[in-house]
Amino acid sequence: MKKYFIFCLAFVLIACAAPATEVVPTVEFTATPVTPSPIPDTPEPQTFLNVFGDEPIVSKGSSGTWDDRFTDPGAVVFYDGVFHMFRNGFRGFPATSQVGYVTSPDGYTWTKQGDEPVFETKDVAYAKIAMYASSALVEEDGTWVIYFYTWDSSSFPGSSVIGRATATDPNGPWVADEQPVLLLGASGEWDERQVLAPHVIQTDDGYIMYYSGSNNAGRQQVGMATSSDGIQWTKYNDPATTEAPTIESDPVFQPGESGSWDANSVHQPRVFETAQGWVMIYRGTKDKSGNTMALGLATSDDGIHWNRSAVNPVFIPSDIPGAAYFWFHNALLVDDTYFIFIEGDISQTTQIYLATYEGAIPK
Repeated sequence: MKKYFIFCLAFVLIACAAPATEVVPTVEFTATPVTPSPIPDTPEPQTFLNVFGDEPIVSKGSSGTWDDRFTDPGAVVFYDGVFHMFRNGFRGFPATSQVGYVTSPDGYTWTKQGDEPVFETKDVAYAKIAMYASSALVEEDGTWVIYFYTWDSSSFPGSSVIGRATATDPNGPWVADEQPVLLLGASGEWDERQVLAPHVIQTDDGYIMYYSGSNNAGRQQVGMATSSDGIQWTKYNDPATTEAPTIESDPVFQPGESGSWDANSVHQPRVFETAQGWVMIYRGTKDKSGNTMALGLATSDDGIHWNRSAVNPVFIPSDIPGAAYFWFHNALLVDDTYFIFIEGDISQTTQIYLATYEGAIPK
């Protein structure tokens, strides 16, 4: 994340969905930034997503609590007829982040399951500053899994890796694997600085992870990795590319052409396999400031080669009444309806809002 933030602005950069110790975070990650100014002129999208009401579906905590300033939708999963969300809560950026658990019978009305976090940054031995939940699934044997990313430096872009934690119950206890499951690329590679905001899906052949990757300049692109067990991962590599920055692996989705709404970075991929093919919901930014942001759609026949939808962009900050920015997002596809959970920024604090779309995604 979970996320395009003030911190980023301090370094005049981006993101992926998404404050410095008391500065607001997020640009691609799970963080949330202090509201910069002036408010950017984002291109108006065609009417597409339906924003649910004017109020957040999941609110931040009350004053003095661990999540009293920022919360984002972290990781979501639909299991056994119930919507589950492992939301990130934090009070600054970069600063420690904790994970709270909320549930819903319908995706619209949510209930916090206790006041305390179920998973904390301190539970991840290799997380130097923060840990943000980003993807969740339930194995056939009933094991709950969260994939998360870390934030490991105070510079921007902050170094990060992707990890995994498991539990027998969504309330925990959650136990992180001893080592990360996805590491940075080598120096000079397209993902040399960050791998973050993973989205993991189960297939008949194993697991596929889509993730954000960043070089030292902070330019984010979408990568893909595959695994037979969800623990050992192999990044997608096109053998035809033999020169840096794609010697070791290749991004599967890159920023748009110069001047387009997503020309600077694309990140926070949320991918679904449908009867019509593969669908990606992603966050894009127009320039290095990271302040001009929107959500877009892409489709694919194979999950590797992607085409942008003609209806892009499909969501901008002002679609949330009173919001100047949005940072992290996540999504679920349930019974032909896309539920898109969005971290909206109003007055330098963030809460979680909902937008939906029913039916096939236009190409």
